Amino acid sequence: MDGVRPGDVIGGRYRVEDVLGTGGMARVYRAQDLELGRDVAVKVLSDRYAADPTFVERFRREASAAAQLNHPNIVQVFDRGEAGGTYYIVMEYLPGPDLKGIIRRRGTISADETIEAGLQILSALAAAHRRDVIHRDVKPQNVIMADDGTLKVTDFGIARAGADSEMTEAGSVIGTAQYLSPEQARGGEVTPSSDCYAVGIVLYEMLTGRVPFDAERPVAVAMKQINEPPVPPSVYEPSVPAELEAVVLKALNKRPSERYRTAEEFSAALHDVRARLDGVTGQTGVMGAPTAGTRVMEPPTSATRVMPTPGRAAPPPRPAPVPDEEPPRRRVLPLVLAALAVLALLAGGLVLALGGDDGGGGRVTIPGDLVGQTEAEATAQLTALGLTVRTEQADADAAQAGRVLETRPAPGTEVDEGSEVVLVVGRAPTTATVPDVVNRPREDAELALTGAGFEVRVVQAFDEEVEEGRVISQSPAGGAEAPSGSTVTIRVSRGAGPTDVPNLVGDSLSTARAEIEAAGLEVGDLSDRSSERPEGTVLEQSPRPGQRVERGSRVNLVVAAGPELVSVPNVIGSSLSKAQGSLEAAGFDVTTVTAPSNSPAGTVVDQSPAANEQVTAGSTITLTVSEGPAEEPEPEPEPATTAPAQTAPAQPPPPEETTGDAGGPGNGNGNGRGNGNGRGNGNGNARAAGQR
Repeated sequence: MDGVRPGDVIGGRYRVEDVLGTGGMARVYRAQDLELGRDVAVKVLSDRYAADPTFVERFRREASAAAQLNHPNIVQVFDRGEAGGTYYIVMEYLPGPDLKGIIRRRGTISADETIEAGLQILSALAAAHRRDVIHRDVKPQNVIMADDGTLKVTDFGIARAGADSEMTEAGSVIGTAQYLSPEQARGGEVTPSSDCYAVGIVLYEMLTGRVPFDAERPVAVAMKQINEPPVPPSVYEPSVPAELEAVVLKALNKRPSERYRTAEEFSAALHDVRARLDGVTGQTGVMGAPTAGTRVMEPPTSATRVMPTPGRAAPPPRPAPVPDEEPPRRRVLPLVLAALAVLALLAGGLVLALGGDDGGGGRVTIPGDLVGQTEAEATAQLTALGLTVRTEQADADAAQAGRVLETRPAPGTEVDEGSEVVLVVGRAPTTATVPDVVNRPREDAELALTGAGFEVRVVQAFDEEVEEGRVISQSPAGGAEAPSGSTVTIRVSRGAGPTDVPNLVGDSLSTARAEIEAAGLEVGDLSDRSSERPEGTVLEQSPRPGQRVERGSRVNLVVAAGPELVSVPNVIGSSLSKAQGSLEAAGFDVTTVTAPSNSPAGTVVDQSPAANEQVTAGSTITLTVSEGPAEEPEPEPEPATTAPAQTAPAQPPPPEETTGDAGGPGNGNGNGRGNGNGRGNGNGNARAAGQR
């Protein structure tokens, strides 16, 4: 793994651009798919595990299994292979961010968003569990957000390989300590419930911004996972709904049998919480009285009354004004009368305040704090004010049962003493058992629910397992008690939905067939073509890899038929130029070597491969070309006999050399050389050469 560098091309196809992340078992790179021109993520196995044949084999098998996990909430695996002595998986590239980064940036996530994230993660895990693939390392870092906001779970293949191989060393566990289930921390059996536990921790972290168990050392964290109960999320974040907190705490139960055993069971619980938080019960909620709110003071038991105005005859009508009367006088008289009336009212109030009572009826203001009180409390308060009370019932939720929902007239209204006030009191809803309609046709499900007294809300969704038109899930669940007339939400399958065509180029035909069927597609037309690739290797496909198509679509393949074979011409005995021309015209490459031969120089005396042999088109033919006959080696001359040299006194150099004729003497002061049978005499050295 350490040998991979930016710019390297892995598998002859994926050019490494940069490092995305590093883990204990692998490093992930962003790379460019040179064939399809798209960014991909390439996970390269570390050298530590690449050297283990058992782990490598399981890594290959689980990479293949991960490639078949075709689900909108799972990062898709495109390819796998070997390069540079290690092994790699090619996956869908998502630029992020991951869920961990989102939590760090935002601190806490709302309940609605947390539920939605949990449902997407659990949907991915449910698809994996159905194929017997358990993630083992669910954590926010392995949940990535796509451009459209969809969450996608990654790290399936290598996680399952870790579950099946003997990678765990003494004192260590596979996975991240803060998200390990207690059974993982103990090295026990891992089940789908283990993944559900990890999802519970992810939801806890989203709601509170912190994990439930943490410490400086992973071993200490693992011990907390095994022994300590989690602090309820509402302790750190009071806004967490109680219903959602209960679901999270159940997911974090230490015993697998007491938590959610499957991702589907966990999802159903979250759907139920969301339905309740969204108010799909169909009831109009009425706010209860605040526990410590500002209250309107109750009026005194002896209400302040306004004394009636002393009776007097109404003034007779004024005669029609005389035209010559002055207008100001017409305006003064009403003002005087109004002033007298005010004085009379003030006087009446003073008399009443001093205890006077003329026995007439008074006015009473309806208190403003009646809503939220019990029926008995509100009735007693109104009766004390001299009012009569009549009650009516209205449907309400359990919390409002027996309490005042409204008054008629409304609080704050002034009425005559003895008037009737209507109290609208909440009535506990009647309940009914919700029919179980999962996997039933939509029409049957709606009839069953409406017949039981419920409203029906239909949500359509794609599903790989449930037939189109049938119910995938319901909320509340079948068998639960729910208020009559409330709404039951059913999710109805739209079928498996579109799917991405897997990348089959380079696979064997048998592997390609398996991947096509796993994607819910069918094998279409097959054709072959000569190729240097092994026979049966997929060369081309249609539709192209990554294209989204409807389930059941056909994928056409072109496979290798093996290399084209041709016969080698016989060129032995031909001249080199003629033989070379014949072979090149037939599509062969030519190389030559030379060797001695009785054939004329330049003649082809041998060829390899031999004449008429069947070879791959474009092969190289080696020609042996004659150099001509080999030359006879010349005999070596026998060594000449040299007479012993006579020692003579040193003489000055001779002026010239005298050579005697054959058979005659040579004389002189210098060297004398005689050819033939002669003899050289003189003062110098003499040598005789010739016939002996």
